[in-house]
Amino acid sequence: MNAAYGNVDCGVSIILAAPFVTELNNPSWLPRLTHRCQAKGVDVTSIWVHSDIDTMHEYIELRDAWKLANWDAYTSTLTPDDPPDAAHLTIDNRLGAAVSLADQTRRALTRLMA
Repeated sequence: MNAAYGNVDCGVSIILAAPFVTELNNPSWLPRLTHRCQAKGVDVTSIWVHSDIDTMHEYIELRDAWKLANWDAYTSTLTPDDPPDAAHLTIDNRLGAAVSLADQTRRALTRLMA
């Protein structure tokens, strides 16, 4: 977030790729972020990447040993089928999604830049 804020403070739009599960479920987090960004002329759009537990496991397998070692405890805190109220768009990242992740991302970015 420090790198993101550094860009925002310069008026530069960025894309943040992170879970932000806890943050997006905190009703005050996105408004605070949005106000900070708007003060610098930077727009905020929250995109929910809808993922199932199997897809999350495959992704995390390469990145987070603690979550993998404590998989049941970690996944018991998740609600993958319930996007946070703050989500503006949804991208389906589940295994077997009808539209590829790349195509969904391209469409989302096209909508955002229109």
